[in-house]
Amino acid sequence: MRNAIRERLLERVPELEDAYEPHAADKDSEKPYAILLQGEESDETPWAGFRRIMEVWPYVSRSTFEKVDTLEKKIITALDKQMLTTEAGEVFSCVYLGSAGQDVVDEEWDAITRGIQFAVMALQPVGTNDSLTSDPWVPALADWTSGILGPNWTIYNGFWPLGYVRPAIMWRVTGIDVKLLGLSSYNVSKRFTVHVLGNGQHPEHVGVAALIEGLGSAIKIPYDFADRRYLTVADPKANIGADAISEGQITVTLSRRVARPQEDAPLIRSVNYKSNIR
Repeated sequence: MRNAIRERLLERVPELEDAYEPHAADKDSEKPYAILLQGEESDETPWAGFRRIMEVWPYVSRSTFEKVDTLEKKIITALDKQMLTTEAGEVFSCVYLGSAGQDVVDEEWDAITRGIQFAVMALQPVGTNDSLTSDPWVPALADWTSGILGPNWTIYNGFWPLGYVRPAIMWRVTGIDVKLLGLSSYNVSKRFTVHVLGNGQHPEHVGVAALIEGLGSAIKIPYDFADRRYLTVADPKANIGADAISEGQITVTLSRRVARPQEDAPLIRSVNYKSNIR
């Protein structure tokens, strides 16, 4: 993963002479260059894989921090929300978190620098598979979503797969409730979380706004046209500031009425009757 980040930086930020691991650089290394610091790693969720903190420190000759500012912007553009692939085929993305501290003057190395912090999200399902995270309602929701956002958005069911494509939507079930309506039917309600991942041409906030407005105006979403079955929409909510990968920005409850199966009772073979009338 570190090597994939290094190659991306050298490709997209040609001003950098190199990108080093902490022990590889020294005071004689030609500037400007970057040092890559790997932070702690933690398991995230079955739909998001794992999260690791990575810091990039651009080093320039001791002059003005405007040069650091320029490199910082280019490094963020090269890495933020970009999909990278390791030599082993593992796919991950970097999300810019902000500065890793204040400006630093390194007198020994005659350099100035500032840390840039990224969260590295490896989109590898942890301890799960398709059958555990997918939901049979999502194909119908995918058709409805494509009608709202258009064909450029890819729709995923239950988790972020390796090699996911932006812009993307992921529908994920977070709760199920069943309520008996009578002897002949019951109601199934599912609480969904919707994750919206945008890109430069299709920003996340635009996708979130379009979906929440669509859910707010939709009384029902088609589930099966042939049988005239629909999903009823209730309580759609959006949080623009939520993390698109690990949290999801939209929640909504969908429900449908389901007929209870009728068991065949055995036919009555005979009836015994005794009259009490005298």
